[in-house]
Amino acid sequence: MSYFFNGHFAKSDDAGFVMVSGGESIDFLQSILTANVATVAIGDCRPAALLTPQGRILIDMMVYRTSHQEIFLQTDQERADDLLDRLRRYRLRRPVILERSIDIQLTCWWGYEGTKKPDDTNIFLDPRHTDLGCRIISRNAGTPSTVNGARPASYEDWQARRIGQAIPEGPIDLAPERALMLEAGLDKLAAVDFEKGCYIGQEVTARTHYRGLVKRRLLPLRCEGPPPAVGSEIVWQGKVIAASKTAAACPDHPEHSMALALLKLNDIHSIIEQTATTASSFLSINGQTAQLCPPLWCLPLPVPPNRK
Repeated sequence: MSYFFNGHFAKSDDAGFVMVSGGESIDFLQSILTANVATVAIGDCRPAALLTPQGRILIDMMVYRTSHQEIFLQTDQERADDLLDRLRRYRLRRPVILERSIDIQLTCWWGYEGTKKPDDTNIFLDPRHTDLGCRIISRNAGTPSTVNGARPASYEDWQARRIGQAIPEGPIDLAPERALMLEAGLDKLAAVDFEKGCYIGQEVTARTHYRGLVKRRLLPLRCEGPPPAVGSEIVWQGKVIAASKTAAACPDHPEHSMALALLKLNDIHSIIEQTATTASSFLSINGQTAQLCPPLWCLPLPVPPNRK
């Protein structure tokens, strides 16, 4: 068994951190976040979100457990201060310390060889998908010494892998106070726990889950040409059906790009059926041909009641 080596690494340009520590830090986060924070082991991380009481996503994040009483919450750089303010409001009189950590650097490491994560509590396997590799948090802007033999790459290369696997991140993919956990597929990524008990927005989220009320899904599209701008119209059979979210060029095929989009399930199933019979989806973004590419972990997709 050998430690990870080679591959590629890139420093995130949009990560912001909040540190949560103290004797009741785990219980505090367990009571407000969607994920089961109590079961995150030291040296592991897990996606989570802070919701509105109506079950809409306010802020998505990654939860890193670095010790028994210390947690780092990583979210979009522009949302970190808002996250800190909201946590302070919910803390009340709990013995919990909340701090904005501005000296933390996130580095993504992927495509490595080997079978074992290096013995470093600052290296976290990304639990969402194996294609996303590891996440390294460090207190300096230099290259982490633990990326053994890895070559530098652009952060957009890592983003293309994330988008291609339908993994949402940040306020563009998950519009604040509008996005729903299940429409984004976050229930499949352990970002929400339906057994742990109460958290903010729990009632609506659980009802959506148990009643099968999901109407849309966030999925990737492979596009011809450069990455479409956020909000580009996605057209199918002459009708605008959605707008693009984050997008990135494909590192191995720069003439193509990947983009996320929130699509109605009825449209998704119709596009898949059409593609199966005609070998063409008739999808386009900015006048360029596009193809719906649902990753395996998303399948089977929910079926709307009118199709059952």
